[in-house]
Amino acid sequence: MVENIKKGFENMVGSAIKKYAKEKGLKVANGVAYGVVDGYMITLTDGSGIKTLSVSGAITDEIAARLEAKFQDKKFLGQYRIGQYKILRESVTIVFADTVGTMKKIIAFLEIFPAILRENGVLGDGFCTVCGNYIDAGFQSNVVLVNGVAHRVHTHCATAVNQRSEVENDIHKTEDKKLGRGIIGALLGSLLGGVVWAVAYYMGWFIALIGVLIGFLSKKGYEFLGGKVCKAKTAIILVTTLIGAAFGQIAGDFAWIAQQTVLADPVNYSILDIPYNYIMILTNPEFTGSMIWSFVQGAFFALLGAYVILKKSHTENKDAILNTITLE
Repeated sequence: MVENIKKGFENMVGSAIKKYAKEKGLKVANGVAYGVVDGYMITLTDGSGIKTLSVSGAITDEIAARLEAKFQDKKFLGQYRIGQYKILRESVTIVFADTVGTMKKIIAFLEIFPAILRENGVLGDGFCTVCGNYIDAGFQSNVVLVNGVAHRVHTHCATAVNQRSEVENDIHKTEDKKLGRGIIGALLGSLLGGVVWAVAYYMGWFIALIGVLIGFLSKKGYEFLGGKVCKAKTAIILVTTLIGAAFGQIAGDFAWIAQQTVLADPVNYSILDIPYNYIMILTNPEFTGSMIWSFVQGAFFALLGAYVILKKSHTENKDAILNTITLE
């Protein structure tokens, strides 16, 4: 149901959003434009080739299922250039492909989307998404930016969520998770995938899907040994994926050499001769070119296949902890 969308406070607001914000009486602060449109608190941001709209609201599982059905309509997605979406308990976030005329598409979308939310029972501005109660006239409220999405909440709820954010950030900084253990786990996982790669390479099978496996096992190995969630995690998975691919390539070559020498003529060759024969083969331009090309192809598919995994790993660094800013 949920697409992964990069969130955080690296947002910005371009001229088109600023113009819309001025026309609608929205405020611009901390890299976002926010305010109430047709009964719902919205947040608008610009990104690299995208524009993002988030709408705050109370969403139950039943409501989420109905909204999900709406977003499954490819014609609906294409009409408004919707690339990704995320449906959470407290908000809906939509990412639009940013090309010429995209802001007009967003404006048109905002003319119909609040009605869709109301029809499906989504409670909008005036309902606290933290405690799940209405914000009555006698209660004070604040607008809080929670992981990049603006919400109007009770003042005491804003205090609570800000305190939770501080605690989570402190824990994140001091948590007992080490980068070194993560590197070892990622390396072990990639080498395990490399073994499968070597077998497939030796058998002459297509190895694109095994590249995905190497990236997957690298990520799982990092997490299994308690690697810390940080920006370096993505780079570690990338590097260990390449190491796993290289290991699989070399191991596959060793297996082929063993077949041609030790298994074919055990009297004159031994396992100890394999490294020497491998080095000798590398001095032959004909074989070297073929081996390099095979590795380049395999590594390309490994990284291509692992792209989603790497992207998800990078996103996890952003979403691992709660980040809040009180806007007003």
